[in-house]
Amino acid sequence: MVSRDKVSEEEKTECTTKSRLILGTGFFLYRRSYKAMKIIDITRTVQDAPLYHGGVQAVIAPLTSIRSGDDYNECLITAASHIGTHADAPTHYIDDDDRSIDKMGLDLYCGNCRVVSVPANTLIKVNDIRGKIEGVKKIVLHGGGKSYLCEEAAEYLIACGVHTIVTDALSVAPPDNERIVHEILMRAGAAIVENVILDEVPDGRYIIFAFPIKYGGLDGAPVRAVLVAQDN
Repeated sequence: MVSRDKVSEEEKTECTTKSRLILGTGFFLYRRSYKAMKIIDITRTVQDAPLYHGGVQAVIAPLTSIRSGDDYNECLITAASHIGTHADAPTHYIDDDDRSIDKMGLDLYCGNCRVVSVPANTLIKVNDIRGKIEGVKKIVLHGGGKSYLCEEAAEYLIACGVHTIVTDALSVAPPDNERIVHEILMRAGAAIVENVILDEVPDGRYIIFAFPIKYGGLDGAPVRAVLVAQDN
């Protein structure tokens, strides 16, 4: 073993050169990868988002205003926990304080996913998704904003190992069967993100990021959802 004080200046220079070469190559590959990425915002603007039946629009009121002579701008936002593009926590339908939105695993809201088109304006059946979800744990359902899972389809997703369901509908479940479909998914530990925009998004594989705001003890929270597509 060579003592540190016996390393020659030539060896030090060679080591430094190799380190710079490795770092430079890594940075070059990172920049190439970053440039190839396409980030697609699938989040609805809160003020413009459609509301679920009986929902309440967000109210945004100024607390301070530069135009009124204050040093800075700040607003007060009053909104429901399920406003706009949002995530449902199990406590939305299950009375369990240990399953609120802040206690959901963050890994459920990021990672590889697949966008899957389903028939528009209908109840999604097992045959509508069979053969389209193999090998993925996160799916994004593109049904024109008014397609919902039936009970059997929800059970099928769980049986296939899917743990994150994202939909462009106001809810993952039909209005006449909200509780049962939600409970099927939630009791299995699945994450649900609702009310995304997929109008210009083709089917395929993406990386999704849709982290909910960390509200302690709440039944849901808004998210900023994006898909990342990488050119091959």
